[in-house]
Amino acid sequence: MFTNKFKVCVSLATDSADKLPKLIARALQKQADYVEIRFDHTIYKELDYALDISSRIKNRAIFTLRSKDEGGYFDGDHSEHVSLLKKMAGASPMLLDIEISIIKKDKEMRQFLKEKNISILVSSHDFKKTPNLSSLLKKFEDMSNYSNYVKLVTTARTFEDNFKLLSLYDNNTNTKLIAFAMGEHGILSRLLCILYGGSPFTYASLDNPLAPGQLDIVLMKKIFDRIGNNLKSK
Repeated sequence: MFTNKFKVCVSLATDSADKLPKLIARALQKQADYVEIRFDHTIYKELDYALDISSRIKNRAIFTLRSKDEGGYFDGDHSEHVSLLKKMAGASPMLLDIEISIIKKDKEMRQFLKEKNISILVSSHDFKKTPNLSSLLKKFEDMSNYSNYVKLVTTARTFEDNFKLLSLYDNNTNTKLIAFAMGEHGILSRLLCILYGGSPFTYASLDNPLAPGQLDIVLMKKIFDRIGNNLKSK
């Protein structure tokens, strides 16, 4: 699925599905490799229409319905969350983002995803802190039981928190891991998760950041292009 280095996924959010085509076109124009469609930004209320639009780029898209508990805008109950995720899965995106809290406690959902052969990205977001390394490793091991694609994100309170996340890559050989820290202190990890960790991709914004410390796609691509050119010249 992912062959080249320095891949960037642009997170897209809007309050109206009518605005999605323009957002997707702008992201691709700015050389986004993938797009994350944030359905939790109220467009889940017009899901059929939003899925019809998003399906046009489904092979390069991550479909996400982020709950309020993990920094998103979806405030429905568990039953509604699972129901909407199943409908999103039916569109067969490149990856369906599912929070670890959902996948762990819902056996029926796990069975559904297995039967339908849905590629999922198991995610976890901590908006308060970066736990110690042993806790991170335990979390990572738990998440990797449910998918080969894992997104583990924390909040950096110190510069050193970057290296806690990056250390998860040291002994990782089988999992497609996207691990970085949010916030100004964590910006380095958003870049080094690819450069050091070999992450399949990292996240960027199109305009305003959707998470603390998220860089603009143009700036991120510029950094990666410069690094790539320097590596080729050596």
